[in-house]
Amino acid sequence: MTGLCMDYDDLIRYFGDRYKTTAFNPVIERLLLACPSSTVFALGGHSVVVQISPSIVAKVVVQPGDSRLQNEQKIFHLLEQTECRYIAKCLFRGTDVSFLECLPHGTLRDRMSIISKVPRPVLQWMLQLSSAVACIENLGYAHGDINPQNVLVDDNDGLKLIDFDHALPIGDRLNVGYEPYVRQYRVGTKDKGGSFGVAGPKTEQYALGSMFWYMSRGTELYSELEGPDQVERLLDDIFPEVSLEDPMDKIIDNCWHGRYNRVADLLREIEGIAGSTTKEQELVNGMEEVEKRRVCEEYYNSVTRP
Repeated sequence: MTGLCMDYDDLIRYFGDRYKTTAFNPVIERLLLACPSSTVFALGGHSVVVQISPSIVAKVVVQPGDSRLQNEQKIFHLLEQTECRYIAKCLFRGTDVSFLECLPHGTLRDRMSIISKVPRPVLQWMLQLSSAVACIENLGYAHGDINPQNVLVDDNDGLKLIDFDHALPIGDRLNVGYEPYVRQYRVGTKDKGGSFGVAGPKTEQYALGSMFWYMSRGTELYSELEGPDQVERLLDDIFPEVSLEDPMDKIIDNCWHGRYNRVADLLREIEGIAGSTTKEQELVNGMEEVEKRRVCEEYYNSVTRP
C-alpha cells in the first residue's frame, strides 16, 4: 500500500494488537514528529515507509532488529560497487532504518490498473526490469521476490526494482513468493530446493516471464482460475499459447521454460530487440545526491541520539 498519508495514530490503529507498545519501533514516531509534513507513505508486512520530504522516504522496521531489513541493507552495500538506474537508490543506512529515493507514482500494479490514453511502454519496462535483476545476479544474488508490488514507477513512466528483504545467494533454497511469479514443484521432481526451487537464473527468469505477460496482457497469468487450479497448471508446466513469431512472446515463453543460462542472456536478447527505441533515464546530479545523503544522516542522528 502506497500514498497512504497516515499519521502515527492512524498507524497504531492499523496495526491494532499485532504489536505490543514496547516492541513497536520508537524511531517511526520520532521520524513522523521530526518534520511537520512527514506522513506514513506505505506499509509492508514488517516495515513502515515514512515520507520525510518530496524526494526522500525512510523504511523503518516495525520491530527493532528485524533481520530482513539487515539483509536488504547488505544488498544495498553490495550495490555500491555498481550502478543500476533501475534499482531504487538507497541514500543512507542506519540501524533499523534505510533512507531511499522517493518514487511517488505507486507500484507497477497501480500503473497497470490506470485506464490511461498513454500506452504502456512494455518493451522499455522489460529492458529496465531485466537490467535490474541482471545487476543483482552479477553480485551472486537473486532478488527472490519479483512481483508487481516490488516494482515502482518513476517520473518518466519507467520502472525501478525495490524490496531486497528476501534477496538470497544464488543456489540457496527459495521459500517466499506467490503464484504466478513463483511455482511449486511436485515431490520427487529433479528440481530440489525450497518450496519454490533453488534461487537462481531459472527462478528469476520465470518470475520475469510472468511479469512480462502481465505487462503485455494487462492481467496476471491464469488470473481467471481459482487458486488450486492455477497452482496445478503451473505444477504441470502448462502455460497459455503464445505467438513464437512475436519477439516479446517468444521471450516470455523462453523465461517460463528456463531457456536462458543467465538473466544477463535474457537482457542481451531484449536489448537486441529494443535497439534505440527505449528512453534513457537522466543521470542523477551528483551534488544533489550528496545533499540528500547529508539530509538523511541529519534526520537519522536526530531520531536516534539518546
